[in-house]
Amino acid sequence: MGRAGFVTRVVERARVVTTALAHPAQLASDVVAVAVVLREVEEARWVEGPSTLVARLRERGKLTEPRSPAGRKRLFGLVYRLDALMNGESNCYRRSLVHVALDRQSACEPFVLGLDVEGAVAQTGVGALGHAWVVGNEGENENTRFDVEFRL
Repeated sequence: MGRAGFVTRVVERARVVTTALAHPAQLASDVVAVAVVLREVEEARWVEGPSTLVARLRERGKLTEPRSPAGRKRLFGLVYRLDALMNGESNCYRRSLVHVALDRQSACEPFVLGLDVEGAVAQTGVGALGHAWVVGNEGENENTRFDVEFRL
């Protein structure tokens, strides 16, 4: 799907959300920003390693305006909803990268990649299952333990 097609699809789906929020101008700006960064991250995550990609997106995120707790919640909700439109499924690594690029507080927090090797082998016979998150953004992961965690 081309960039224009993706953005059009995102904007059409976001119209339902705009009627429910008090700040439609900020929402519209956030929808466009999330759609653009999602597309950039989707392309970059296949060709760039996590440490360089996270570092590059952190620099970008540190330049963004600080958000209120409500503004961060709205942004994260948009990221989650719009990410689900990418290739029909949501991706925690992609979402976390977008958080780092668009939220100043997320850009300053540790980025974690957790791998569950034993559980994956038991379930699938090969490989590893994993999860990515920014510390402080997804509270349920604070107590989850993985066989291996990479903190960037």
